[in-house]
Amino acid sequence: MKSLFTLSLILPTFQTPMIGQLYLQEPAVEYYFTRETGTAIRANQLEVGSLVEKGQVLLTFKAKSKKGEDKVYISNTNGYVEFISEEASTQSQLSSGDLMVKVSSSHVLGIYNFDKNYDVSQIEQSLWLCTDRKPIKFKVDSVLESSLLVSVELSQMKYSDLLKFSNDENVQLYPDQNACVTN
Repeated sequence: MKSLFTLSLILPTFQTPMIGQLYLQEPAVEYYFTRETGTAIRANQLEVGSLVEKGQVLLTFKAKSKKGEDKVYISNTNGYVEFISEEASTQSQLSSGDLMVKVSSSHVLGIYNFDKNYDVSQIEQSLWLCTDRKPIKFKVDSVLESSLLVSVELSQMKYSDLLKFSNDENVQLYPDQNACVTN
């Protein structure tokens, strides 16, 4: 009986959100430029908006010079293709310094500053932002005394939609995804 009473006291506080201010960085962007004149051949299935994984081939570059060897450009991060040059799509000639592909990171980093002191020892590896559409998972990367370093995968919500929460002083993050169902 005593343990049931203790559990009933804990549950209501477990659903209580933390309130704070969320600051988000822009997604990191990688640019892939030519170093010499030649022709780029984009990888199959590579389209603007497509998700690429770290190590995935983006395109092959054939240098115009006879000494030039084929160069393979691979993605250095998980992300989304934002731009593919028309020349890379049509296998037309590119000049030295031309932009071939642009890839944006698939996640953004941020800092969440608490509005007051919270017991940070109880913070798990993730917190949840409740939205009208669905709960958004924030990974807790580091716990500091008065703030959290967080990251969020952009597959959950567009960056432009997440920005609406950035700089708001009353962003509520919940320790449990189920809190979003009841709120």
